[in-house]
Parts: sequence; structure tokens; C-alpha cells
Amino acid sequence: MTKARALDDQMDFDHVVRVHTDGTVTDALTVSAPELYDDELSSQDWQLMDGYSGQYGYSGPIMHASEFIGEGLARDILATPGLYVALVDYATLDGPDDDSVSGWAVAFREAD
Repeated sequence: MTKARALDDQMDFDHVVRVHTDGTVTDALTVSAPELYDDELSSQDWQLMDGYSGQYGYSGPIMHASEFIGEGLARDILATPGLYVALVDYATLDGPDDDSVSGWAVAFREAD
């Protein structure tokens, strides 16, 4: 199994992982994931990774449902120590109770 595939398997939605300086990955069970609504994170401590989507004419942070944490994204995650989490992006249509999934993204935060 490639490192990219192993990372994709480990990074379930809302499951924060810690990447160490040697490229190993462990669960960060005591760290809470932010929420993602309308392409905006609920916490300023996190930032969205940008430029990895393969969608035609779009290279922003929101990935299509068919995309995954593959070679380029996984390579960059494993090369940069810190905290990472895959998040579902909800589009608020008519109010807080009417949410629709618009894609997903990976958020990064420096480790404490």
C-alpha cells in the first residue's frame, strides 16, 4: 500500500491526525475538528489547503466527492508536520436546518 493510500484511509471526515517531522501519522484524539460551511471554516486557527482539486476550471480548496487524498496532496501533507483533518463542506441553502453537501476539503493547523 502506498503512503498516499494509507493516509487517505486514515483521514476519515472530522478525524484529526498529527503528522510528525519524520512523516509518520498518528491520531490526534484530543484535538477538535472545525466545521466547514459555505467554504468557510468555523475557526481561524485552521486554514484550508488550496490548489489540489482536479475539477475542470477550478483549483480552489473544495474537492469534488469523486476526489481523494492522492499523491500530490498526500505528499505535501506528509512533508509538512502539523494537524490535518478532512471536512465535509456544507452549503447553507435557506437556513441552518437546510444544509446540503457541496464537497469536502482538508484543513491544516500548526501543532501546539
